[in-house]
Amino acid sequence: MIYRDWMKYIKDETPLTSLIIPSAHNAGTYGMAKIACCQDHDVYTQFCYGIRHFCVRLDTKKNEIVLCHGPFTGDTFIHALEGFKKIIDETETEFIIIDLKEYYPQKLGPFTFRYKADPKEVSRLVKEYLHPEKYAFCEFDDIRKVTMGDVRRSGKKFLLVNWDKEYDYSADCPTALPWDKKIFGMKAADFAEHCLKFMDAETDGFLWFQTQQTPNLGTDEGMRYPKTMDTELRGCFERIIQGIAENERYLEKANIISGDFMTEDYMKSRSILALNILKNNVIPELEGEYARGLWR
Repeated sequence: MIYRDWMKYIKDETPLTSLIIPSAHNAGTYGMAKIACCQDHDVYTQFCYGIRHFCVRLDTKKNEIVLCHGPFTGDTFIHALEGFKKIIDETETEFIIIDLKEYYPQKLGPFTFRYKADPKEVSRLVKEYLHPEKYAFCEFDDIRKVTMGDVRRSGKKFLLVNWDKEYDYSADCPTALPWDKKIFGMKAADFAEHCLKFMDAETDGFLWFQTQQTPNLGTDEGMRYPKTMDTELRGCFERIIQGIAENERYLEKANIISGDFMTEDYMKSRSILALNILKNNVIPELEGEYARGLWR
């Protein structure tokens, strides 16, 4: 299997915004209540399954910064940082993107729920565990011009993305994150058909295409457990990826592709990573090894 070191097969000239990158939606929700849980395992295990983009949302509980999904909280931020540190310490070839921020305010009728994680404390913890002064890739003007070769030559190990640059060594990378309540709340087969229109989104940076449904009142799915929804969607997942593969424009734009429960098996990462072959992102003489490695 190549899931722990798949980036070593990628051409130097491949821009990060053209690379196909498997992503964990709500990567920090392992162990949370069923209604909030979107992943089965921690960030290190997700990395071992090929994930290189991690969606991490923060809140504070009892004076400690924790991972959250709306009002639901789970593991400590420190434990997640320990997982990221293990990744950084163990790999020589891989590069990860950590999309980090407080969970956004949520409105429910007349009420607005707000979540808080002190940026200074977040920065302190990131410095303590990840040593961004050594490993954070943040000196660039346009993320679209950054290639895998640039990252390799820099010796950096991670990109800390935060739209407001709230944290030391964080970068504001333009990101298209298309979402529509009605479409993300459709039944699995309908979602698989309609979600592909999000590949038409325009961006000056990353295109973050989400393949998971969203529990939401007033939609076809309503408030169901993410795991239940994912079980039904899994039968349609490869149809979504095939829809990208068969559309020249979508394939050209494809970049970050996220999903729920990415560590249930290798099916999702395998299907996503195979797109790198179609995009000619893989070093030609290593293409056969890359392809075989996805299936071992």
